[in-house]
Formats: sequence, structure tokens, C-alpha cells
Amino acid sequence: MKQGIGSTATFNIIIIFIVIVFGLLAATISYYKAFKVNSMILYSIDKFEGYNDFAKKEIRSNLNTIGYTVNTGNNRCDTVRGKSELVSNQDNQYLYCVYYYADDRGKGDSKLTNQDSEPIYYNYSVVTYIYIDLPIVGNFKVPVHTKGERIYNFSSHK
Repeated sequence: MKQGIGSTATFNIIIIFIVIVFGLLAATISYYKAFKVNSMILYSIDKFEGYNDFAKKEIRSNLNTIGYTVNTGNNRCDTVRGKSELVSNQDNQYLYCVYYYADDRGKGDSKLTNQDSEPIYYNYSVVTYIYIDLPIVGNFKVPVHTKGERIYNFSSHK
């Protein structure tokens, strides 16, 4: 009895270790891709100072380029997320949600609105999804939420 563990048990431990490591690598790469999509969407919104037609066109172009998963089902975004409201088109080709925050500064600030009673700052947040398709479990999605920087309100348009 020179071996404490048989070769079959050793191979099983090695196989389980490899499966766990590759699973973690796949999860990390998927999260990186979803975060990259969030960053691209928020960059377009910041660039065009709001979620408008120019930003939508650039977002669609970026999502075509990066190969983001196409919305095939009847997936819908939640209309409210915390203190925000949904502003993205829910019938678009890709499933991503853009939420508008009127002003996220604290209540202690003396001037939250301008002379037209509109918020001085506003910002957006984006929710994209990590799509996972496993043979035994099936497919599911995990949301990735990113909130953008504040944008100064130059006009009365969102």
C-alpha cells in the first residue's frame, strides 16, 4: 500500500478543479463583456448629453460591432428601478435598459433645481445582461447594473 489515494480519485479531483477554474474564467469573461457594453452605452449617452436619437443610433452600431446577444424573447425591462424611470425603448433589437435619474444629490443641497424647477443635474444608469446557456440547467440571464456620471442640465430635455 504505497498510494494513499487511487489514481481514479486523483483524476476526479483534477477534473473537478479544471471545471471550476474554467467556469470562473467563463464567468469573468462574460461579466467583462456585459460591463464593456454598459460602458459603451453610458459613453454614448454622455457624448450626446442624454438618451436621444443620436445616442440610440450609436448604441445600436456599437452593439452590432461587439456582438451583444439579440433579444429573442418577450423580455421586458422593469419600468421603475429605485428612484429612476425607464427611458429605453422596450421593443428594440437588443435587451438593455436605460434608466433616468432626475437628481441624485443629497436633500441637504440648497439648490436642487434651476429657475424652471428642473433638476440641475441628471444621470442615467444602464442594465445589461450576462446570458448563460448550460446544457443541463438551461439558459438564464444575470443583470449587470452600472450608473453613469452626472450630466449638467443645459436645457429642459431629457
